[in-house]
Amino acid sequence: MHYRALFFDADDTLFDYPAAEKAALQQCVLQFGIDARMETLLASYRAHNAAVWQAFERGELSQRELRVERFRRLARELPMPGLELEELSDAYLQALSGQSHVYDGAETFIAELAALAPLAIVTNGIAAVQRGRFALAPFMEHFSAVVISEEAGFAKPDPRIFDGALDALGVTAADVLFIGDGVSSDMAAARNAGMDFCWYNPAGLPVPDGHAPRFIARDYNEIRVHLGLIPCPSTTS
Repeated sequence: MHYRALFFDADDTLFDYPAAEKAALQQCVLQFGIDARMETLLASYRAHNAAVWQAFERGELSQRELRVERFRRLARELPMPGLELEELSDAYLQALSGQSHVYDGAETFIAELAALAPLAIVTNGIAAVQRGRFALAPFMEHFSAVVISEEAGFAKPDPRIFDGALDALGVTAADVLFIGDGVSSDMAAARNAGMDFCWYNPAGLPVPDGHAPRFIARDYNEIRVHLGLIPCPSTTS
């Protein structure tokens, strides 16, 4: 492996964010007596949440605005009479900060890589939420730097979000492989920084126009192959 450092996105790369999100919403349903089917609520929330985070990445919303805006949009679609949306947002964030679901194999994978090169997490997120979740994760001692957009003042795809991790690890963008699942955030940030990118893509989606990730991996073993840690599985015709 020729990289001097490895940077990781957090959610949907190492952490099972949908599981954390669902658990936090379930707590809010009980706390506020929201009268909606969980499946309907979850699907609607995820659609609105994705939309506001994309608006945030484009600079159209602040992170503070998006916290309530996703619930405001949800309340226009589902009946939530008399519900104080800022109170709901605060309760949701508190619940989410206690949800640390990591993917199977992530702990072993990170421990293996940490023996080879320094690691960093670079994530777009709300600092109190991410710090709470990370504190519960089983592998955080292996990371030499953790950069969260709210604390850094920059969010992916702005390449300046990498500066703190690069400085902390004493490397340049050319020394780093960034591993993440997001197209508009992770992949674009790596491209903007001139950093090699490994697209963690379990669904096997096609590469979007305008992007050229150095590697594509469906699972952690495929990342190991790309890094030269295990041989490529033989194929038969």
